[in-house]
Amino acid sequence: MSTELINRITVKKDGVYLSSHSSNDTAPFHAWRCDSLSDIYAAEGRKGLDREIIRMLYEYAELRGRHKSLDRYRYAKDAPEALAIYKQYTDQIDDRYEQLDQADQDSVWYKPTEKARAFNAYERRMRDEMYSVIAARCEEYDQKQKSRELER
Repeated sequence: MSTELINRITVKKDGVYLSSHSSNDTAPFHAWRCDSLSDIYAAEGRKGLDREIIRMLYEYAELRGRHKSLDRYRYAKDAPEALAIYKQYTDQIDDRYEQLDQADQDSVWYKPTEKARAFNAYERRMRDEMYSVIAARCEEYDQKQKSRELER
């Protein structure tokens, strides 16, 4: 399984661009318009974009390099506070899973029962909420940067 390696994130008028490549690809980083992120940004603005980038970083992507566009996402994801948030939500998800009986647990990924489907919906909601809470730290980063600039 490969990981998407991202070394730049650029928001332009016509969409969101990533400079990336796959971890199993030897080609250099290349910039491309990410339609899914562009659609989310158009519909939900910066908060939605931040949530989806944080989701990517937890599920299948990593930041590479030191471009300033990555700083706010590193701040949001790599801090001990983010780890505590992640642990809180995943513990809640795990607790709900453990409440299922064995037959429902066994069906979560294949031919889910009604209770397994309810668990899957709960997990999606909780992960969306978790990614939103962690992504809110991006705004905190932006505010700290503005404060530093005003102090200069």
